[in-house]
Parts: sequence; structure tokens; C-alpha cells
Amino acid sequence: MIKEAIGKLVLKRDLMEEEMQQVMEEVTTGGASAEQIATFITALRMKGETAEEITAAAKVIRKKVPMIHAGDDVVSLDREEITMERETIQRTAGALAEGTNIFNISTATALVVAGGGLTVAKHVRKSLLELCGCADVIEALGVNLDLTPTQFERCLKEVGVCFIHGLLVQNGLKHLLTIREKVGIRTLFNLLDPLINPASAKIQVIGVYEPNLTERMAMVLQNLGVRKGLVIHGEDTLDEISITGKTKVTEFQEGATKTYFITPEDFGMERKRLEEIRGGTKRENAAIILNILKGHQGAKRDIVVLNAAATFMIAGKAKNFQEGVALANHSIDSGAAFRKLEELIAFTHGEQRYLRNEYQVEMDHDNRSHFRKLE
Repeated sequence: MIKEAIGKLVLKRDLMEEEMQQVMEEVTTGGASAEQIATFITALRMKGETAEEITAAAKVIRKKVPMIHAGDDVVSLDREEITMERETIQRTAGALAEGTNIFNISTATALVVAGGGLTVAKHVRKSLLELCGCADVIEALGVNLDLTPTQFERCLKEVGVCFIHGLLVQNGLKHLLTIREKVGIRTLFNLLDPLINPASAKIQVIGVYEPNLTERMAMVLQNLGVRKGLVIHGEDTLDEISITGKTKVTEFQEGATKTYFITPEDFGMERKRLEEIRGGTKRENAAIILNILKGHQGAKRDIVVLNAAATFMIAGKAKNFQEGVALANHSIDSGAAFRKLEELIAFTHGEQRYLRNEYQVEMDHDNRSHFRKLE
């Protein structure tokens, strides 16, 4: 099927849902070669992915990963690791010599909103390049990510925040990461990353790398059963609400969708330079997050507060962005966000550690025997 699909895409013709699902089954089960997959995702990018195509692909991917059972009030703050693609680095090199090398904003945001009373699940993985992925910084903060699905579920219930390691959800899909890295441009895989949503959250905030994707991805989320959410594109920071310029927001809830723009000045904050939210190694980014949680002021705190405010608002904890800003500041200044990190560290290190057998993880994600107990 993938050969026929490539032929259609070259002619700029959209794929039907059934066609897309058939292709993705081939892509995820070894029925397509690496060359065919690379050609397919490149041709799809050149044509432009439709909401229907993205939805169909996401449904197939979701069937391949183990789900974490959680309640309907769980919020997903998944982001695409945009700093991994050479295309992004080249595009932003004029602003920062090393590309969008900012610190892990959504990781800090997750702890702040958890400190404010929301239950938060975030899918994390390590960076493919010499940059700091979410999993890298979480481990540097002292959190143990080597947990089973059941342990992740209990972490959500008892602590209220959970960072789900990518190794758990890449079963049988590891070869796609290699292809994606070699292709080096943004493709369907970038769009699918934040849609994996292993906690099956009904409230979701995602970021996208192009402003024209916000409405499209909002439609995809609704197609996948998400009740309410935000899709954001910020200047310079791209997949976060920006402190350096305006941010495009597409909001949906209760069947209604609207798009609008916000700026830091709307919330009484001064516009900052991109260099002021620059990150570095995993240890440097961990230190940045700790400073924010301990109440340090500045651009880095401001951008976390803005993103946390949006999450409070869409989750119904705040009536609007302004009230969300107040809740975010209180979560930090009261010490609640920092205590949430301490609770998370204590929980994950109090659990029996396991060592994953990657081969078995990829072969059968439903078989819990792929976790080998450490003596």
C-alpha cells in the first residue's frame, strides 16, 4: 500500500482514512522499508498533512503503545522535541547560534501546575542530538524514570504528576526514530509525538512548529476524543507560549473552537530576548528549573508562569489567563511546586527498580515480563 500512497502524494492527492491506516500499519510493523518510509513522510510533508491523515496515523500509533489508566481530569502537557530537527536549528540560528536551545519549559510548567492542584501526565524522552530532552533534565533533577505502567499509574494518583519515559511507549517503533533523525526535516512524526498521550488525557496542551498548524491540530485532538485543549505557537520559542513576542492560540472546548493572539504585555510582563531563556546541558537546565521552583525572578520564570496560566485556564482551574498567572505565581512562591518535585523524587526512588529489556519491550508491550527485576 505504501507504494500506491507515495504515488498519490506525489500528485498532491490526499489519502483517505483507510489508506492512511493501512500505510501506518506497514510503517509500524516492518512491512515498509526505511527508504519507503522516508520517501512517504517527505512526500506527505511536501503535499501538506491533512487533519484526517494525521488523525488516522495517530490512531494506529496509539494502538501500538501501552496506556496508563488515569482519570478524566488528567492534563497532558506533551510537546514535540522540536530542537532535534536540523530544519528547526537552521531556521532559528540567526537568533541563537545553536538553534532553539532553550531550557525545558514544559517540564517546569508541569511541576508548577501540579503544585497548583492539577493532575499532570507528560510523555518524555531523551534528545537525539547534543541537546537536552525532557527525559534528560528529569533524570538530572533526581527523578527515576525506570518504572512500570502500574507504577506510573500509582505515581499519577499519589503524587499528581508523572513523567512517562519514552522507552515505555516506543514499543516496536524505535526504527522510526532512526529514520526521522536521518531525514532531518519536520515530518508527520513530529506531529504525532505529542498525540501519543499514553495517559489518554481528555485535556491537552500541545505546541506546534508552524502557526498554520494550530487549527489543524486542534481538529485532530478533537477527532481523538480530547474534550478541551490548547494548541499554541509562540514566536522564537515555537512550541511554547512566548515571552519574546506574540503567541497564536487555538482553543477548543464544549464543541467550540476559537483562535486568538496573546502577548507578554497582556499580562503585565515585559517582552524578553530569546537569549534570556537560553538553556544548556541537562545539569544546567535542571539548575534553571530548580531556581524557578525556588522563586527566582526573571524571564525564565515568566515564561513558565505564562504556560502554566494557560494550563490552569483550559483545565478550568482558572477563569481566564490573568487568574491563571496568579495561580502559577502562588504555586511557585508558596513552595508547592518545589514540594511536588520532592514528592515525585521520593515516590520514584521508593519503588522497586526495574531494568527494561528493550528487545522484549519492542516485541510485546502487553507482556509485563519485559521488566526484569534488579537484585
